[in-house]
Amino acid sequence: MSKGMFNLETLAGGGLSERVNSAIKEVMANIADPNTSWKNKRKITVEMVFEAKEDRDIAQIDIIAKTKLAPREGIHTKVLIDHNMDGEIIGSEFRKQLQGQVVLKVDNDTGEVLSNASSEAKTDLSGLEIVK
Repeated sequence: MSKGMFNLETLAGGGLSERVNSAIKEVMANIADPNTSWKNKRKITVEMVFEAKEDRDIAQIDIIAKTKLAPREGIHTKVLIDHNMDGEIIGSEFRKQLQGQVVLKVDNDTGEVLSNASSEAKTDLSGLEIVK
């Protein structure tokens, strides 16, 4: 380093170095986040803005470390939309109701669940009803 220049590691009381290290940690956390794409490139930009006065014997330096990270990937789901008995619109997230459930055998008159008919469903479909 030539005489008369400042050390970047100690500039602004170590603030420049601290900001760069913080930005690097932010990028590393973004890369490690499974909710972001591994393909996206991340970027750190260190901006130093020098503002001098008319007499040119002193300058103010503003230091900014900016990161460009991969965005978090979207989350998707399906929603069933219908009307209730009063005609109001209702919605419900579509998902499996019970873990491992294939079908339920339901009494058509009472609506009572008679059994988990997954083993019987291949041969006996009586009592089964499609329900939204």
